[in-house]
Amino acid sequence: MTASVDMNDPRILRLVLTVALPAVAGLAASAGHHAINAIFLGALGPEVLAGISLVMPLFLLVAAAGQGLGIGLATLLARHLGEGNLTAASSVAATALAATIPLGIVLSVLIYLGLPHFVGALGASDSLLAPGLDYGRLLAFGVTLGLLQTVCDFIAIAEGNSRFSMIVLIASFALNAVLDPVFIFLFKLGASGAALATIFSAVAALACYAVYFVRRWGTVGVTNGLVRWRLLRPMVRIGVPAAATSVVTGFGFLVLMREAAVHGGDTGVAATAIAVRLMTLGQLPILGFCLGAQSVVSHAFGSGDALRLKSVIRIMLAVTVPVALLYSVLLFVAAEPMARLFTGRPQVVDEAVAWLRALFPVFPLAAFQSVLLVMLQSRGRAGLSALVGLAPQGYLLIPLLLLLPLWMGFAGVSAAPAAAAILAAMLGLFVARREWLAILPAETEGQLTGQSTLHS
Repeated sequence: MTASVDMNDPRILRLVLTVALPAVAGLAASAGHHAINAIFLGALGPEVLAGISLVMPLFLLVAAAGQGLGIGLATLLARHLGEGNLTAASSVAATALAATIPLGIVLSVLIYLGLPHFVGALGASDSLLAPGLDYGRLLAFGVTLGLLQTVCDFIAIAEGNSRFSMIVLIASFALNAVLDPVFIFLFKLGASGAALATIFSAVAALACYAVYFVRRWGTVGVTNGLVRWRLLRPMVRIGVPAAATSVVTGFGFLVLMREAAVHGGDTGVAATAIAVRLMTLGQLPILGFCLGAQSVVSHAFGSGDALRLKSVIRIMLAVTVPVALLYSVLLFVAAEPMARLFTGRPQVVDEAVAWLRALFPVFPLAAFQSVLLVMLQSRGRAGLSALVGLAPQGYLLIPLLLLLPLWMGFAGVSAAPAAAAILAAMLGLFVARREWLAILPAETEGQLTGQSTLHS
């Protein structure tokens, strides 16, 4: 059993760290799992790792649905808790869980039926096609389970129980890491074994959350009588920009893999798959910190405390940007040994090293953007959230991916994310300054010591 955190704690730094660090640990475990999973699959050959990476854009669409619904429910839930309305908060949680099941079933069917056509359209060679289909077809059966786990994680984090979310995430990913070599090597299931391990770990996580809700370890209830379908509209309105960001990210990843195949062949796809795994390893913990802190931001917004909201945003920036920069330096310096963890093939390693070093500016700029998105989402600024969120993985990245390789060859594929991140940061700075002044006029901020209305 875990106790909920007091979201009105005046010790803001302590509160943010208490709520956010468990989420960091959980998503860091997720990132570590993805990296370990890639190492096991790389042991089967870089073609297997590359083939699985080709089907991942489809599952990024699933992640987009879960993230969008989760951010929508977490924002509304935290607002209602900030207002002291427990019944409304419980209805938000129950409605989100009820909506997840039909959504997951529809996505499962679409992915299973469309996967062969999708992978074939990428122009993958036969050596990449087979493992991609083996992995993707089996994982499609676990889509609903994965979505339910994501929604449960967001509920726990939003009500201040990020520590429980952390425990469940770490335990499920640890189970997945243990089952990976068992299914892949001992049972000789290859790529299908990795998908099966993921499904088993999701079942275990949901069992933990069943106990969590039945025993009321959290604040909100999730009984069927609390479902209010009308709540889907505000959840969707808040979550769509986040979901759209992930959808466009998936499409950008699709273009990325396609361009890697065209300009780098199977070697280029394998090197890109390694780079993407290590990019995820650096970005997920930062995202976890922001998602954890989002409940504090939304609570401050719901209670009308502008000064508190600004203090939380400052803390988020002070933590995430330096940490992300440190990871950039580490990746640049240790690019070759890190690439060799995934494969011993020299040509793939060389391509991966160049890829990783090109990512240097991406991480600190992405950290800044993640904080900005939390501020926009918590204030209900859906349009601006979409504008900022879609930039580095969408309308800026995709044109660069299509143009730079024509001039630079395969090196242009790795240069495109860095160029997009720089341009997106310039846009983000403009939006951030505008929104910061809108929260509370700079000339009056120092004169106020109490609450200020944020909704005007």
